[in-house]
Formats: sequence, C-alpha cells, structure tokens
Amino acid sequence: MWDDRYFTKSSEGRVYPGWWMVAVSAIGLSVSIGTVVVYSFAVFLKPLTQEFHWSRSEVSVAISLTNLMVTLGSPAAGRLVDRVGGRAVILPSVLLLGAVLVAFYFLGGHLWQLYLLYSLAGVVGLGATSLTYSRVVASWFDARRGVALGLSTSGIGVGAFILPSLAQWLIGLAGWRFAYVALGVIAVLIPFPLVALFLRDAPSAAGIQPADRARNHRSPVRELPELTRSEALRTRIFWQMLILFFLVSTCVNGTVVHLSALLTDRGSAPQAAALAISLFGGAAVVGRIVTGYLVDRFFAPYVIAVLFSGTATALALLAAGSTGMLASLAAMLMGLGLGAEADVMPYLISRYFGLRALGELFGYVFGFYTLGVVVGPLLMGAGFDITGSYRVPLTGFTIAVIAAAAGTLAFPGYARVGSNAHRAGPST
Repeated sequence: MWDDRYFTKSSEGRVYPGWWMVAVSAIGLSVSIGTVVVYSFAVFLKPLTQEFHWSRSEVSVAISLTNLMVTLGSPAAGRLVDRVGGRAVILPSVLLLGAVLVAFYFLGGHLWQLYLLYSLAGVVGLGATSLTYSRVVASWFDARRGVALGLSTSGIGVGAFILPSLAQWLIGLAGWRFAYVALGVIAVLIPFPLVALFLRDAPSAAGIQPADRARNHRSPVRELPELTRSEALRTRIFWQMLILFFLVSTCVNGTVVHLSALLTDRGSAPQAAALAISLFGGAAVVGRIVTGYLVDRFFAPYVIAVLFSGTATALALLAAGSTGMLASLAAMLMGLGLGAEADVMPYLISRYFGLRALGELFGYVFGFYTLGVVVGPLLMGAGFDITGSYRVPLTGFTIAVIAAAAGTLAFPGYARVGSNAHRAGPST
C-alpha cells in the first residue's frame, strides 16, 4: 500500500503518484489566469493606452472585472469540480482561456471590447486555478497535504516571476497583439497535454490503492469529517474563514498594488521600490512551501496566527514611514503572510469539513479572497486621495490584520465527528 508520508519510498520502491499530481498542478498554475492575465496585466497597460488613447484608469477597470468574475464564479466552479472532477473542468478551461487571449489580437478601439475580453478571461479561466488544482491535490494526500498544497501553489509565484518579463520582451519584439497571442498559446500548450495525460482526480481514478493516513506524533489529525455544503455553512468556523481571509487579502493586496508609489513618494529610488516588490513575490513562494510544511506538523490556526502577526508588523512598519531595509523587510513579511493565506485555505477546509464538498466550499472562500484583491487597492487609493497620505489606510489595515491574527486563535480543533465541527475541542 502506498504511503504519502515520503517523497520516494513505497512498498514498490516507486514515487508515490500523488507527487506527480503536485508537479502537474504547479506547472499548470504557473501558466494559469493568475499569471498570464492578472500578473501580466501591468506590462500591457501603457501599450493599450498609447494605441487607443484610453486613460490608465479606464484600462485598469478591465483587470478589476477579471477579478470580479472570479469572485462571482468561484462557488459555481467549485460545485462543478466536486461533481465532475478537476480534470474535466481544467481541460476545457485551459482551451477557452487560450482562445480568449488569442482574441485580443482583434481588439478594436472600443473600450467595451477590452472589458468583455477581460471579463471572459475571468469566467473561462476560473476552471484552471488553485480552486481546481488544490481539489485534486488534497484528494491524493493526507499526512503531507499541507506541503503538497504548498508545492503545487508555488507554481503561481514562479509564473508571476517569469511571465510578465516574457510578455514585456514579446511586446518589444513584435507588439502587444503578438504578445497576447503568444501568451494564449503558452497557456494551452504547456498545461493541456500534462493534465490530459497525467492528472487524475484521486488515487481510485488512477487504479491504485489510496495512500495511508498517517497517525504519528507529528500529525494533529485523527479523523476527517465529511460535511455537505449545507452542514458546513451552518458552522461558525466557515464564516470565520470567509471574514478573516477577506480581511488579510484586502489589506495585503491593497498595500502591494500601491507599494511602488508609496516608497517613491518617500524618496526611494524606483529600483529600490521594484526590489521590494520582487522580495514580496519571492517571499510569497517561500511562504507557501514553508506554511505547508508547518501545518503538517502543528495546529494550522496557530501557524497562521504567527504569520498574520508578521503581516501586521509589516503594515505597521509601512504606516510608520519605513523605507530602505525596513520597507524590504515589510515586503517580505507581507509575502510570507499572503503565501500562507493562499496555501492554507484549502488545507483548513479539508481538515474541518473533509473532501466531500471541498471544491464548492473553497469556491466561496476563494471568492471572498479574490474580492479582497478588488477592494483592497480601491480602499488604499481612496484613503490616499482623501488624506493625501497612505498612513491612514495603512493604520486601518494594520488593525484589521491584528484582528484577523487574533481571530485565528479562536478556531476550534479539527473535528473528530463531522456534525460537531463547530464545537470540537483541539485535537492532539
């Protein structure tokens, strides 16, 4: 029988197949909507304004529409994954996202066309995000579920590091229309064959026995509940997750979008501001992997509380006017916190509610997380416009994240009996 506790050893002396699911998921997420559309959007901003004489604010609405579509569509996408499996959702999503990106080649001078295409990207690309890949990975792992989820979602950070620069090079080589087409081709050719050939929704779909569930001294899990959507929605812990992850997403994403402007306003060189943003991205990748490792060994809400406390410290440093090394430290702390949030959402849902409705429940939480991506930059910008400084919104963000960190300490223990998920005591 397979054992998911190890990377390479099993009774047959072969790699546990679940790790191949992690690899495919990481590669797929590296060229998903988050990287080819959202993180690459900035390099298309100026070419679009110059080509069609639209304002930057008009063009920026497009990416907000993408995130809004993800927010609205996540619960339905999660429900679909629970019913038909991740592979059946990912494959058409990849094809459709590639088609939408290729369609940018024909973009005319009407702003509504830009909005339509970015909205469509959000709708069709949602099926190949961490929402679906995490559902697959969670089904393959128990004892090492945290680190498996962290490794798979780290692909987003790798793609966010590579694709914007690649898109910029393509724009310089042959123009923005060609760059959109090239990204569309990449978004299909890299993940589609891998998912079609290798991704399986669960061990049973691959014709092998499920992995053992480890019950050693390092695992805080004894028995997983299997709650339906309705049962989970009646628990206090689910609504705590929605609120806390929305708060932290709002505060961190709002700050990061304005980080370059904030630091240059304080006299930092543009290169220093860019370095801080790069450090944030690198720390987010590390945060996903480290958090996954830690939650497999310690009670996850305690791990999150520590990392969110670091995020609150980062926001407090920026509110106090930090620049230079302290600003870079703040960026890294925010990256670790955001990486933890993205990794731990499906992990917590699977531990508290089981796998039965994981896709749909994660869809709700992921939707609120994405809503924070939309709301945060708007609040940060509005605070600056009203007060002439980022200090007031940053102070408010600091207080909100402190409250979120404290809120995680109120999470109950992992449930031994599914129907008692909202009142179970800490598991050991």
